Formats: sequence, C-alpha cells, structure tokens
Amino acid sequence: MLAILVAALLAQDSSSGSPSSPPAPAMPPPSAPPNTYRALFASSPLILDGKLDDAAWNLVPWTADFVDIEGPAKPTPRYRTRAKMLWDERYLYVAAELEEPDVWATLRAHDEIVFHDNDFEIFIDPDGDGRAYYELETNCLGTIFDLFLPRTYRDGGPAVHTWDCVRLVTKIAVQGSVNDPRDDDKGWTLEWAIPWASLIAPSKGDQKTDDKPLPPVVEERQRNGAAPKDGEMWRINFSRVQWKHNFEELDEKGARVGPKNRSPVPLPDNNAITQSPLKRYEKKKGESEGNWVWSPQWVVDMHVPDRWGKVTFVRDVAK
Repeated sequence: MLAILVAALLAQDSSSGSPSSPPAPAMPPPSAPPNTYRALFASSPLILDGKLDDAAWNLVPWTADFVDIEGPAKPTPRYRTRAKMLWDERYLYVAAELEEPDVWATLRAHDEIVFHDNDFEIFIDPDGDGRAYYELETNCLGTIFDLFLPRTYRDGGPAVHTWDCVRLVTKIAVQGSVNDPRDDDKGWTLEWAIPWASLIAPSKGDQKTDDKPLPPVVEERQRNGAAPKDGEMWRINFSRVQWKHNFEELDEKGARVGPKNRSPVPLPDNNAITQSPLKRYEKKKGESEGNWVWSPQWVVDMHVPDRWGKVTFVRDVAK
C-alpha cells in the first residue's frame, strides 16, 4: 500500500494542470472482467463477535481467494484471504478470514495510516461512476482508518481523512496470539457492520484537505446514505496489505517455509530465567509490501474504481 500511496501522490501532482507537469502514465488494460458477487439479504440480525460462526454466514459463499493486485500471473499470495457479504436495510455486513502465522500490529490511534501495518481494506463506490467513494481499513487491533475520496488520486483527489464512518461496528477474533513471535498463529477473522447511513459524502464544511478544494459531490450527497435497492449493483473491492518481517522464513519464490516451533528456550546459566528476551516484530528493510485483492486491479493502484468487483444486492435468493 505504501507503493500505491507514492504512485497515487505522484499521479496527483501530475494532474494538477501545470504546463510543466507530465501527464499521468497510461495504465495497462485489464486482462479480465471484474469479479462478481451476489450479496444476499440477511433475514435476521447477525451476532457480531469476529468469529464468523453465526448461522447466517454459513448460508452465503466466500469470494474467490485473493490474488496479487496485478493479477493471477503474479506469485500466489503466501497466505489465504477471502471474504463474505450480507446486507439488510441498515448495514452492509462483511466477514473476512485472513490466514496469518504471525499476527501483529503496532498502530492504535484512529486515522493513523493503518496500511503501515498489515491490514484489511474495503473500497465502496455506491453508484459505480468511479467518483465519490469510501475507503475503510483496519488492522488486527481494530484500529480504523476511514476516508472519503471525491475523485481518484490520478484525477486530483483529494482524500478527505476527516470523514468518519459513524457507528461502524468492528469485531475481530484472533486465532492465536498478537505480537508474540514465539508461537505460530492461524490468523484473524473480522466482522464489519457498515451503516448505509454513514456513507454520505462530506460537505465543504466537513472537509480538511489542505490546499485543495472539495470537488462537487452533489449526486453522492443526494443519495443521502440510502440502502441499495433489490437488484442494485455497486462497485466494491477488498485489499489486504501484508509486510515481510524479521521472524518470517521465505523460500526463493517468496513462499513461507514452516511452520516452525519457536517456543521459548530456558537459558542454562540462570534457572530463574525461563526464556530469552522477547524480540519485536519488525518489517524487513528494503522489502515492499504485498498487495492482495479480491478483484485484480491489473496495476499497483487500488484507486481505479472501474476495476473493482461488481456486487449485486439480492433480497430473493431465487432470483
């Protein structure tokens, strides 16, 4: 995601209209159509605890396993990621399963740049016009980074970090330990309840975008946070950012070697000491992050909404 941000900021500068600024580089065309998903209507409220054992989730399919952001021709992600969706009149429900032998995170304050940790993200464009869309991110600690973009970075943005997804419900369950490299974990699971009523574009008075005015977002404000209609299609994509770290053993192709037992070893010179000092997880220097997505973008840039998946909201399963 860091690479995505840098590329986006460069593209943002190049679209400023200055005669001396080169145009944004052309993107390679997609190699396949976007993925699709039928989000079924939840007939009863879900019990959200992050564990994904609610009976309602058993009735809906998983998305395809996530692939590299540039498509399946790139190396297969070393850990599995997949998601599910349900909806009702109040919420979009998202379930996610992230395989992760080392669950760790560092960021705890709202609106910190969460993709500096390993994270899970959703991008939502209600009317599918490639403008006025929402982005939510979380790490395994439940730290949220939420923002609104009236335009893509390539089209000048700007990102509105002061937009908040009010009354968002985030529940996470970790299958293992957090920030303890002495064991191998299974991963973490996530449940989100995203209120439709919170998906409202900010007005000019709500923004804080430094030196750039907020472009017009009249159509998205007129939608007024309404739930989708039966049969309506939105553009949505999911992304997972995954960093390599100092406890991770990978082969020459970047696949994980293991699992291995990292139980604490007693030190022989002092019986009172039962384990060696615990080291911290640290990113491997000089290593870029992995960007794994549900529907490939075919370019290292999540901010190309016309390449996001197509999600159709369905009330009647028979349709």
